[in-house]
Amino acid sequence: MLITEFNVVGQNVRISVDGGFWDEIPYLIAFDFRLNKGSEVDDSLLVNVKQKADEKNAFDYAVKYLSRYSVTAKRLKQKLYEKEYNKSVVENVAAKLLDLKYLDDYAFAENLVASKSKKLGKRRLKSELLNKGVGSDIIDEVLETLDNDDMFYTAMTVAEKWYRSHELATIQDSQKFFRFMAYRGFDYDLINRCREVLKFGKDD
Repeated sequence: MLITEFNVVGQNVRISVDGGFWDEIPYLIAFDFRLNKGSEVDDSLLVNVKQKADEKNAFDYAVKYLSRYSVTAKRLKQKLYEKEYNKSVVENVAAKLLDLKYLDDYAFAENLVASKSKKLGKRRLKSELLNKGVGSDIIDEVLETLDNDDMFYTAMTVAEKWYRSHELATIQDSQKFFRFMAYRGFDYDLINRCREVLKFGKDD
């Protein structure tokens, strides 16, 4: 088979093989494979060229996306699959991004926890991190760094905000308070401790 058309269009090149349009790929990929009009090609070569072209396009897209959004490796892969890149392309691009530290799930988890740990408990933080695609091992390691006293201070801050417009005079009031605090990710012992402080006055 022969490349019968080789038309440069911006940073890409449109290639026809044996008179029929084949694909449009980055010019740099064509240069790497020494392709030009009149070059002899076979199916195996074209498969390799297509793979490398897709990897470059996917990588360029990913870098642009990551310049605008902070995401996990899992979410970035999902975006690439939505662009209909195959598994090999997605995995290769993700691996390269991880090597370059463009993707860092641990740093992502640290940043999310730092920004939300003043309003949410560990359970809610864990749920949000899981939904973002962070692995359980990373989540556990990051949440382990949260100081227990700081978490109590956070819980009390949230509880006092609720208490300004509610009471804790009845069982029903306590149930509402527990549901409110549990939704924000605080565990039973912490919620109960806050309830006692609010009900009977802050500890000396």
